Amino acid sequence: MATQHVSVTLFTSIPDVAEELLRDAPDLPLKIVTDPGLSGHGGTINFDPTLLSARTHRILADAVVLIAEPSVVAKLLRNDAGALPRLKWCQSTYAGVDSLFKELVPNNVPWKLTRFAGVFGPPIAEWCIARIIAHERDFAATSSDQARKEWAGSGNNVTSYRYLSTLTLSVLGCGDIGRCVARAGRAMGMRTVGFARTAADKRPGGSNLDAVEEWTSDLNMALREADYVVSVLPSTLETRGLLRGEALAPASRDAGGNCPVFLNVGRGDVIDESSLIVALNKEYISAAILDVFEKEPLPKESPLWGRADVVISPHVSGVTQARDVPELFIKNYRRFISGEKLLYEVDWLKGY
Repeated sequence: MATQHVSVTLFTSIPDVAEELLRDAPDLPLKIVTDPGLSGHGGTINFDPTLLSARTHRILADAVVLIAEPSVVAKLLRNDAGALPRLKWCQSTYAGVDSLFKELVPNNVPWKLTRFAGVFGPPIAEWCIARIIAHERDFAATSSDQARKEWAGSGNNVTSYRYLSTLTLSVLGCGDIGRCVARAGRAMGMRTVGFARTAADKRPGGSNLDAVEEWTSDLNMALREADYVVSVLPSTLETRGLLRGEALAPASRDAGGNCPVFLNVGRGDVIDESSLIVALNKEYISAAILDVFEKEPLPKESPLWGRADVVISPHVSGVTQARDVPELFIKNYRRFISGEKLLYEVDWLKGY
């Protein structure tokens, strides 16, 4: 690795990140912070800044370059706004950084933030296609039949299904991840519609050039055409609450739609729980397959848990793998010490 001049502080709940970093960059000046106040598994983080040791606070106060989950940094600064006085750059371990925007004044942040991007498209696309196939073929019914030792006991639930090649997939939010979802759908023969609110989002790129067959900035059209709607929308001022209220009504059969299945792998605050339940009850949508929620973990008292037309997944469609961290971080670290523009740098004023 190139000459290093700045130490890196690693404070993450993701196992084995330090080992992977040092395997690829053995000379990296890495400070590894472990503390009982931070733990987690998969996409679930358990962090209480009030439990951190004095030693941890000292190390974090000295951090110039930090690798951490955005929600951890947000809680840390909520507890003590002066917890990171020397910070110049934070490399997020997640693609979504909206938790930080809820804690910081965008025009008054003295350090750079980079998203962990460019790796989540394929795994999230795999998750979406797997869920779509599982829904169409009703694998849950097959599992129930097996448990009861009944051959095709669920009847039409397992013997009657649609080919994906006859269906339309509408993707809301067509950045890198959205295009990967569209490309996976198209590989299965699905017609793909991409909803993008701005011209910049419509520019195809790389291997996803032809992933979306039809682009639209008309949300109603994207909903009305779909058999499956996948939201990959981030959490920004423009997208929060975009699907609340009667926003999903154009997808209903009464409005000329197909009463599609709704999948959310973007951010939970694009729609609130009550609007989602109304959309299901009024048959704007026929089912909801959810990996993200307005509040996570989903409270036990949520009525979503008990609905047969809802599938709940604990925000695991695209989980950061330790082995994915070094490639992006090392590229950015070299840029940082050379004074070059960082990859996937967040624009604090735009919100992403």
